[in-house]
Amino acid sequence: MLLQELLGINEDVYFVEESYLAQRTIERTLDYLNGVRKFAEAQKVRLLRVREGEHTLGFLLFNSADEEVPVDFWSVFTGALARDSSKKNFEILTDSLLTFTLPERDIEVSSETWRDAVNEYYSLMLVNRNLCPGCAVRPESYGSVFSENRVRKVAEIFDVLQKKGIYPEGRLLEVCCGNGMSTLALYRLGLNPLAVEINKCTVCQGLEQGVLNPQRTVVMDATALSRYFEPGSFDAVMGFMLGLVYEFNKDLWVNIMREAASVANEGALMLFTVSSKTEAEILAGALLRAGVNGEIVDNTDSEGTYDQWFFVGRKQKV
Repeated sequence: MLLQELLGINEDVYFVEESYLAQRTIERTLDYLNGVRKFAEAQKVRLLRVREGEHTLGFLLFNSADEEVPVDFWSVFTGALARDSSKKNFEILTDSLLTFTLPERDIEVSSETWRDAVNEYYSLMLVNRNLCPGCAVRPESYGSVFSENRVRKVAEIFDVLQKKGIYPEGRLLEVCCGNGMSTLALYRLGLNPLAVEINKCTVCQGLEQGVLNPQRTVVMDATALSRYFEPGSFDAVMGFMLGLVYEFNKDLWVNIMREAASVANEGALMLFTVSSKTEAEILAGALLRAGVNGEIVDNTDSEGTYDQWFFVGRKQKV
């Protein structure tokens, strides 16, 4: 696990927050840290601090084995993914703790590396069925789930884009990644997206097959991107085979397009594929209203199945 590698520890680690999304509000983290502070005033505790410069990214508290939990482990607190106000409260609490107890080690890492470690932790918890008690879904074989034709079709889109002088660079977000079949094409092209998907089962499937990168995959609702990422967080936002996009559910997809644009940087590449022209027109209209200029591209082939139409454009200056 990346987290253990960064910290140089062998014991198990457990985040106080039960999900990646809870890291945005860190209610349990702040509550528990208040209790830790009172405990630290009374007696010595073992602590590790993770920081970037002077900012505390993470705080670890050692827990000795006892009758209830028969193994040593570290509780992990972080405010790195939280909103600014919660992040500030986290740093105030951790600073106060350091006045009572100095950490055994003070480890400096980049905030990006720390975020990858947090992502990986929750991905591994998911694939090990720790986030889905009673899960009865059995793993399927790679060949029964993943299609090389589908992967190749996504790669061919980038051939089309390169001929237009377009290629993604920088921080890349893939929305609605499913089990990672399109993500696999991006990996093979040398791209490293942060892939988000609301369906835990399909994400788990991609992680089990080693297709999705656990450090760069998050279970998340694409209609709430702006709740977890700041404006301008990404230089490219993509989604492949979105839909099906109909009149009766178009509000959902319009909302996703608006959210995608809201976290995109000025000039960010926006690319979304669908199976029909009508679907592409719905997405294009939503993106235009969100400040994205671009074009609909006919990508039809004889198979007539995947990525038959796509919208490509760039977010304009507001």
